Amino acid sequence: MNKSIDDWLLDHKTRAVRTKDSGGFLFGRKKSPPPLKPGFGLANLRAAALKQPEVMVKITRRKSNASNGLKGIRNHLDYISRNGEVEVENQDGEKLNGKKALRNQTKDWQKLGIPEKGKRREALNIVLSMPAGTPPQAVKDAAREFAAEQFQGHQYAFALHTDSERPGEPAHPHVHLCVLIRDEFGQRLNPRKNDLFEWRLRFAEKMREQGVPCAATRRQHRGVTRKGENFVLHSMRKRGYAGNVHKEQAKALIEAIKTGNRPAHIFLKEAVATRSEIVSEYAKIARELYKCGHKTEARLLSKFATDVTKAGFTTQAQAIFDKSVHDLYQPQSQNSNVADIER
Repeated sequence: MNKSIDDWLLDHKTRAVRTKDSGGFLFGRKKSPPPLKPGFGLANLRAAALKQPEVMVKITRRKSNASNGLKGIRNHLDYISRNGEVEVENQDGEKLNGKKALRNQTKDWQKLGIPEKGKRREALNIVLSMPAGTPPQAVKDAAREFAAEQFQGHQYAFALHTDSERPGEPAHPHVHLCVLIRDEFGQRLNPRKNDLFEWRLRFAEKMREQGVPCAATRRQHRGVTRKGENFVLHSMRKRGYAGNVHKEQAKALIEAIKTGNRPAHIFLKEAVATRSEIVSEYAKIARELYKCGHKTEARLLSKFATDVTKAGFTTQAQAIFDKSVHDLYQPQSQNSNVADIER
């Protein structure tokens, strides 16, 4: 039963967002990462049902040419080290303290044939994070184990931060991991959406090995419709650069408020079908658990299926519209109440 749940959780593709095949991601590498531990599917579904925190793994992307070539790597190492103030560790466990040690590291990487300036990115900048309250050392240790397994044959460096990643966010532990895209055989990393999910599953596995309860599931598995704002777009907006995406979103929102037409959920039919499929799978798993005598877990997953079924389908655009309309008319409503009291 564990294997079927593992296969379903890892390979599940949503109907609303088509995912690309990740089979070519490891092509040509001499040694693939070890498989995830058997039973990871049920472990993560159980954790999600218990509302344990979700691990986050994301690739940060910068549109500037300054992120390409060795110059881009050097800039990123300066950032994650806070210009030499924060300790950085490489794939060999060597501790890099101060700017001189970081410069020596980039000189070593330059010998691998990375040009100072180039048209392509030569490193993946990854963030592994956990919510506030998670022991920082556990996050760093889990990230170290994750990188050693997932990026065999690649050179990389990482650093632990304990502040917030975005303005307004609570401080929380997260690791910045800079991985050279080319491995020792010259093959380039090319992660797809499904690969990122597998990375989350592996990072969650490593966090649990550190004694930290956590989950790695897709939004659809939890009945969540809204997707978080893209990190790069969020950062641009906070710095005052609206960008074409946010300008178009703002124009659409203003027009929707003027006309009173709430934005439509263009993938509602697909989202409903996906959720129905997921809930059916939960019911099937719960029945199998009950038959095997795991009654507590069966009841837990049945309740989780009910919670997912009851969740709404509000999109991010609809949520912004609802809040804007509420904020727009709230003062008027309050003034009317005051006038009624005075009368």
